[in-house]
Amino acid sequence: MNFFVNKRIGHSNSGVEHAQFYRAQCFREKNMVFKLIYTDYLPQLHEHMKEWRLKENEVIGLYDYLLSDNPSEYLQNGLAHTNVYRQQTLVDFVDTQRVVHQQTTGQYQATILKSKRFDSKKNVYLVGDDRVILENGQHRVAWHYRHSESLGKIMTNIHVSGFHDRDYLFATFEELLMFFLLELQREFTHNCYFIDRGTDNEEVLITLKNRGYQLKIVDIVHAAHLVSYQNNRPVWNNYYQYMFDHLDDVDRVIVATTLQQKDILSQLRDSGLPVDPHKIIAIPVGGVNQIAAPKKWAGNVAKFVTVSRLHPEKKIAHIVESIAQLNQKGFAATLSIYGTGNEEDKLKQLINDYHLNDKITLKGFCQSITRELLNYDAYVSASYSEGFGLTYIEALGAALPVASYANLYGAQSLIKDGKNGHLAEFDRHNKNEATNIAHLSAAMQLIFTDYDTLSEGATLTAENFQIKKIADQWARVVEGLS
Repeated sequence: MNFFVNKRIGHSNSGVEHAQFYRAQCFREKNMVFKLIYTDYLPQLHEHMKEWRLKENEVIGLYDYLLSDNPSEYLQNGLAHTNVYRQQTLVDFVDTQRVVHQQTTGQYQATILKSKRFDSKKNVYLVGDDRVILENGQHRVAWHYRHSESLGKIMTNIHVSGFHDRDYLFATFEELLMFFLLELQREFTHNCYFIDRGTDNEEVLITLKNRGYQLKIVDIVHAAHLVSYQNNRPVWNNYYQYMFDHLDDVDRVIVATTLQQKDILSQLRDSGLPVDPHKIIAIPVGGVNQIAAPKKWAGNVAKFVTVSRLHPEKKIAHIVESIAQLNQKGFAATLSIYGTGNEEDKLKQLINDYHLNDKITLKGFCQSITRELLNYDAYVSASYSEGFGLTYIEALGAALPVASYANLYGAQSLIKDGKNGHLAEFDRHNKNEATNIAHLSAAMQLIFTDYDTLSEGATLTAENFQIKKIADQWARVVEGLS
């Protein structure tokens, strides 16, 4: 079995989850079996599975499994019946949440007991989860949380009751995860784990492999992997440090671009580590099913669009300021922003400060973004770093030229200056933000000096990222591991 290992899925997801959805599409295309694994407590899991068109027999949720009346049947086929999510919250006399009751979308119910503690550093009372109890008849999973200053909530004293008529106690989540993955090893054969998220997943699987269990491990790199060089040696991103430290135990490493592939191989040589060039493979994390016909610009208002989590690292404020600059220069431009996140209020205020409410619209979350993109002229991104940039490919497939900072690795790999868009140089230091924004604004305007050619170039680029072609690449990886 091929397992895509992750922690969570929701109504709105990051590029990691969307990369998994695209990979699932490729595996279906080639009739290769797979299951997505989610290890977080997800009370609305099955609702979100339906939203993202995942079948019951394509997903394994950790707690659905532990609380199942027939765990083996669940692993093979998923749930036959799901529930509508409901929640009831009980509060005390000062309106503080104390108990939360949930009917999950699975077959079990949840009771979450809250605690109230004083944070002397913040000088405020904090309310958080203290104990969680999940129940399905005689089946029960319960745990406490302890709070760490650096790590936040940590599960402890995890009781699993009535699982295959036996009771278990796990001191840590890592012990529970080990138990769960051993169960998968017993139930399935010829297992290959594609690790998308979770260093805990990675550590447990490598431990099992070192103990002699027959399994393959494929690490998926979703972001820039390098922090800097120190003493002529590479310093890795924390998310990938464990992978590089245990590269001998990993069967394949998948990156999204050939540029990142070359960089990793070069940096491994610089680190003095043995290099197997066949182990690092470049496969796009997403692609297109259909490619729109090239567009022609009528010379009216330039309609820009961006799709992103509204988080600080995405620098959406830079795009807002660029739109302001374009209109101040007399170049008519509008912007639609798709996505949600904790910067939404800040962006609303910025749009209001620039008096751009008639030019810029926050569109919120959208599940049909490939269709929506067809309504615009050009795509814009202000991220300083993109491992790939799925929205770049989706935009190019909609025949939209792209203006973007020249980030690693997505923009530099996918956007060819003057061919399918324009790249803006940038400096990461905050003191240079005004210069960065001026460069981005200029790149956005340049798109419309030779728009028709750039739109045609966008469709030509998208031709290389058709799902069928990417599916062929995944099939070769799976075949090479068998």
